[in-house]
Amino acid sequence: MPGRYTKLGCPEVAAVIDALHAKEPDGWRKNRMLAVKLAARGRSTSSEIADLCGVSRPHIFKWFKVVREDGLDALLEREKPGPREGTCRGIAPELLEELKSKLGANDFNTAVQAQRWLEQQDGIQRPYRTVWAWLKKFGGVLLVPRPSHSKKDPAAAVAFRDELDQRLDALKIPAGSQVKLWVMDEARFGLHTEMRRLWGIKGQRPVVTRQIKYEWDYLYGSLDVVSGQAHFCQFPSINLEWDHAYLSDLVKVEPGAVHVVIRDQAGFHLRDGDPRLPPQVRIVDLPPYSPELNPCEQLWDIVKDDIGNRVFQTIEELREATIPTLTRYWDDAAAVLRLIGREWILFQANASRKTLVSH
Repeated sequence: MPGRYTKLGCPEVAAVIDALHAKEPDGWRKNRMLAVKLAARGRSTSSEIADLCGVSRPHIFKWFKVVREDGLDALLEREKPGPREGTCRGIAPELLEELKSKLGANDFNTAVQAQRWLEQQDGIQRPYRTVWAWLKKFGGVLLVPRPSHSKKDPAAAVAFRDELDQRLDALKIPAGSQVKLWVMDEARFGLHTEMRRLWGIKGQRPVVTRQIKYEWDYLYGSLDVVSGQAHFCQFPSINLEWDHAYLSDLVKVEPGAVHVVIRDQAGFHLRDGDPRLPPQVRIVDLPPYSPELNPCEQLWDIVKDDIGNRVFQTIEELREATIPTLTRYWDDAAAVLRLIGREWILFQANASRKTLVSH
């Protein structure tokens, strides 16, 4: 049995509502007219009208009361003017600007923190959903931050980007030399399962088998910032001897070239001028604690995504699992150049002597 039909009981409104509803453009007024039109026909329940209009049953009963007592015109007037576009009701403009500034400075880990800050600053108490909507209106989005070491010197990182050409010139590579310019890094991978994000069905939490096994392998890699060439080696450890072995293998890519390698100042890295370096290798040190200057850091995250949430019984299995990812960069110079994606590196390389970008 259907529920009781809702009847408006206003013949004068029923006589004109169909024509008025047809002429009204889409918007909140037309939605209210639809509710009145259905009630005037008397063939729909209150639940059906509420569902069609996208409001609650108390809402439509409130609308019908207004029509019965004050007429249709009263229903089609805004009770309160809406906020101007880009503004938020109930918050002073200067506080709004401060909220935007704190959002831009990454001062909030959660919307609850923003909610508390508003209450502490100006006694503004708003529901969580309201504050969340304000943050979204300002372009806010939850992001995973890149960690930065507490000892990092930001000025040194800026100076490196601005002065790389001078550092390359200071190597005093003979004019006319063939030169390869690499960024190089290494990463540790192991049989301890990498837990990574994965795709799933909303509402179903995925479960991943995790292995706790502390056996490690090390992947060395270099990317040519000019040609997009990639070079990788897998070694069982990291120390000065393995560093020498890797650089010696890197030289084999172009035996007649000078290989300029930009990398961090790890203790297991040979320094420029060290007699243990292969003769064709020159080193440019990155500033301490500045991994964001090295595109190889991004590559390791891509490898971890591809081998994540899996259990490997041996290091050999693990090495095999990394091959498809590394092959993408061996075979596709454009993919390497997209990964590098730092215009300042190429700009600085081109600003140095022409020999530094010849191949």
